[in-house]
Amino acid sequence: MSEPLSFNPFAYEMHENPYPTYERLREEQPCYHNEEMGFWVLSRFDDVLEGYRDWENFTSTKGVALEEVGTSSAPSMIGMDPPVQTKLRKLVVRAFNPKRVGMLEPRIRALTTGFLDQIVEEGECDLIERFAALLPSDVISTLLGAPSEDHASLRIWTATMMHREDGESAIPAAAGEASGNLLRYFADLIKAKRKQPAEDLISGLIEADLEGRRLDDREILGFCFLLISGGNETTEKLIANTIHQLSRHPDQRAQLITDPTKIPDAIEESLRFRSPTQYMVRAASRDVERHGRTIPEGDRLVLLIGAANHDPRRFADPGSFNIERQMTQHLAFGFGVHFCLGARLARLEARVAMEEIHKRLPDYQVDEPGVSVVHAGNVAGLATLPIKFSPSRA
Repeated sequence: MSEPLSFNPFAYEMHENPYPTYERLREEQPCYHNEEMGFWVLSRFDDVLEGYRDWENFTSTKGVALEEVGTSSAPSMIGMDPPVQTKLRKLVVRAFNPKRVGMLEPRIRALTTGFLDQIVEEGECDLIERFAALLPSDVISTLLGAPSEDHASLRIWTATMMHREDGESAIPAAAGEASGNLLRYFADLIKAKRKQPAEDLISGLIEADLEGRRLDDREILGFCFLLISGGNETTEKLIANTIHQLSRHPDQRAQLITDPTKIPDAIEESLRFRSPTQYMVRAASRDVERHGRTIPEGDRLVLLIGAANHDPRRFADPGSFNIERQMTQHLAFGFGVHFCLGARLARLEARVAMEEIHKRLPDYQVDEPGVSVVHAGNVAGLATLPIKFSPSRA
């Protein structure tokens, strides 16, 4: 007889290798209830997709994480439902349209080559510390309008804010302190931009018209927190996760070196294979029936993205990393009204990173004993990624 099914998303092993547990959830209890922690889980692709789509039954307004958090000083659009969420989303979506994101490519490539130039002669490095953590932080901080000398602090505060202790849902003291630092920083930056606007996202939000009124500071703070956390951590994990898998599959890496046009497909497979965001939380707006069980009104519900993206009902041989997979849809960026605003930017950053890494460090090998995973709530990925490669001149 197998052990009783237990799913605790804060436990270390769930970050290191969650997929055996995901498989048991999908097959044994597709509508799972954790009585001790007080939440339900949907883990099959179609159920998670419908959970995203059906915002009337599954609301975001009760919080989108399982962590024990209090009332935020910065209300986030991600914790709202239409029609309020739709109106706010329209204000920022313009900054991420295809034309504006495309215009960022020269800047992203310059940052990428600049970071890689600093390591190509060394022959080894922690790719996260020296590159994957730096690129998205600089890009999103620049978009928001933060001076370059502040980017390192913003990156450290964001990573600390996201960190969780093994097995614990409570927010660590250091994470709370980092959140306070970010709150004060962006409050001061918003005030500065009100006095002296520039060509950046915060200035644009200050000037935006929301049905005849301006956004207040708390609403703009919500955007800042959403973008700095989503723009930093998830894209960092996407870049690192992709390199990790390609190192494990040198034949597929060789295809990308020979034909860089396959890089976007590799990125999509990486997003599916190890989604940077492993789950999102909703709450039942009314009693909802799923798989013969009733999710009572008010109960929290986990939409388990990582399990959905490994559902064999949707993906053939889902446990294999395959850049030639014919894939029409995955759920790494969500779906519907809460589809990730920064998805296009994340894909651009990852594509440029893969192009330049495979030009400059084509024979990289991951030092597997040195790889470690991060504990960051619903964000999954690597904390360290040591690699070795043939040194070359910058």
